[in-house]
Amino acid sequence: MKETEVYGFTYPECAPPLVKDASQISQVRVLADEFDAEVERAVTQANIDLISPPSTRFAINIVSLPVVTTDNLVSPVFDQQVFAVNWGDTPPLVFGSGDMRIDTPGWYLVGCHAVVETATAAVLPMVRLTVNGSPASSWSPVAGNYGTAGNTRIAALSAVPLALREDDRVRMQIQHLAAGSPSWNYRPHLWAVRLVSV
Repeated sequence: MKETEVYGFTYPECAPPLVKDASQISQVRVLADEFDAEVERAVTQANIDLISPPSTRFAINIVSLPVVTTDNLVSPVFDQQVFAVNWGDTPPLVFGSGDMRIDTPGWYLVGCHAVVETATAAVLPMVRLTVNGSPASSWSPVAGNYGTAGNTRIAALSAVPLALREDDRVRMQIQHLAAGSPSWNYRPHLWAVRLVSV
């Protein structure tokens, strides 16, 4: 009996007019079953990679009021996993710290945004990403006005490519450069999509 070079599928060896393998029909059935299983595996993987890639999104579980602070630099402690799709066995959100835990090494697109609703016009927020406590992106542009309600602003990083390792911790930071310590508030979101596993 012979095997295909790439997947090792078995097939009967024929030398017409003689058939060397007497159980030719059963061997063809085994070949068909192996082929079916490989096609199903490939379709399932393609669905994960292209249709529903590993992804997650975090928020802070606030119903009506945003987080209020007087700090000029904050790192939100996320407590709500909005969704996680095909991420793996380890939940991406580390409760208590708000970290996004990476369970599979690979290339990721990571983004974040913060909506700031404040009456202080000088509070112009920016956001950035950190990995294991070190900056992993530049600061976003200063937030512009968002909507028509007073000084509501949104600061965002839409898609930053990052090569991440297993157990890396991704977080976001929000800062503003206003003088003093004005009161301001924020509603943050952090998300990631795995592009390629390595």
